[in-house]
Amino acid sequence: MKKIFTLLLLCTINLIIAQTSEEIVKKANEIQTKWGYKATNKNIITLIDFSKSIEEARLYVIDLKNSKILLTSNVDHGSGSGTGLTPHSFSNSIGSKATSLGCYVTLQTYKGMWGYSLKLNGLESDKNSNALKRNIVVHSSKRMYSKFSSGCFSVPDKNSNILIDLIKGGSLVYAYQ
Repeated sequence: MKKIFTLLLLCTINLIIAQTSEEIVKKANEIQTKWGYKATNKNIITLIDFSKSIEEARLYVIDLKNSKILLTSNVDHGSGSGTGLTPHSFSNSIGSKATSLGCYVTLQTYKGMWGYSLKLNGLESDKNSNALKRNIVVHSSKRMYSKFSSGCFSVPDKNSNILIDLIKGGSLVYAYQ
């Protein structure tokens, strides 16, 4: 009886994971359809789901060509969006230290105060058009003083270089709640 229960439980967990993956790939395809003309790398898209807790993986890098998730990671949100487990507000304003939602395109990499980093250009005038002026980038959270950023998409050090190398060069990043 225990074996049957364990098998059923594992099957249920696998089904939930598969459904979640399908939903993520479907959303990625929808974003690519809407914003893909802005991307030079049309095979990769990154989704960041800020409705999830800062303590769980909420960043997904999707290979659209093969319809699969290449990487999942935790990602911080800006202290100006709140210091709880999920952000409660978002801003495009300079100095807000808040996360901005919407669609971005990745630009060039550089070595800065946070190490290997990736510039982002916000594509939506009402949500994230000040990303370059605000220096909103993807970087490691290794050198941060808290688990909240100043609006950047900071990820654990173990994932940062892999993530940046996967998405650099004109792929889309879409942050939503």
